[in-house]
Amino acid sequence: MIRHAVSALALMGLVAGAAVTTAVAAPPAKTAAPALSTTEAQDMAAVQAYLKNIKSLRARFNQVAPNMAVSSGTLSLEKPGKLRFEYEPPSPLLVVADGKIITLVDYDLKQVTRWPINDTPLRALVRSDIIFGQDVQVLRMRRNADRINVAIVDPKKRDEGTMMLTFSRNPLKLTEWEVVDERGASTIVALDDLETNVDLSKSLWSFKDPRPQRGGPPTK
Repeated sequence: MIRHAVSALALMGLVAGAAVTTAVAAPPAKTAAPALSTTEAQDMAAVQAYLKNIKSLRARFNQVAPNMAVSSGTLSLEKPGKLRFEYEPPSPLLVVADGKIITLVDYDLKQVTRWPINDTPLRALVRSDIIFGQDVQVLRMRRNADRINVAIVDPKKRDEGTMMLTFSRNPLKLTEWEVVDERGASTIVALDDLETNVDLSKSLWSFKDPRPQRGGPPTK
C-alpha cells in the first residue's frame, strides 16, 4: 500500500523516481553551471526576483504523468512550504503540504502517506529564500522572444532528477514546470489562470482523513 502511494507521488513528479525502486541509481555527474551572457543574466535575475516576490498563488493545473495519464485541478500555494493539489474527479487523490510535510491522500484506498517536502522537487517553488547558483544549480537556460526556460537541480540531491521551469514574457509569469527523474521519466504541470499574492484560507493546508480509525476533524 505504501509503495502504491509513493509510486503515485512519483507519477505526479512530487518525489524522486529512485524512491520507488529497490536499487538506487548512482547520482548524475556534476555539471558546471553555464556561463551566461549579459542578457541571459538579466533574464535570470528577473526570474529569481519574480519567484521570490511570490508569497502565494492560485491556479488551474493540467498534469501529464510519465504514463501519459492526464489530470486537472486547482493548485494553491503559500510560502514557505504550503501547497494543495486538489484533483478533479475521477481522480481520488489529494496532495497537501502544511509547511514541512507533503501528504498524499487516496480516498479510494483510504490511505494517507507523508513525505518531507524538502525531499521533493517542489521545494524550489515553496521556499521563500531560493537563490539560483546556491540553493539550486542552473543546468541550462533557453530563451526566445516569448519564453524563458530554466533547468535546475538541487546540488545536494542530484539523484532526484531535474526540474525545468517555463516562464512567459510580457508579463513575466510561471506557466509550466517539468520534472524529469534520473531515469528520464517526465511529469509536466501546466498552469492557467494564475493569480499571485492572493489571500488563501488556512483550511487549505488540512484535509479530511479517510482512514476509519482516525475519523474526526481535519488533519494536518
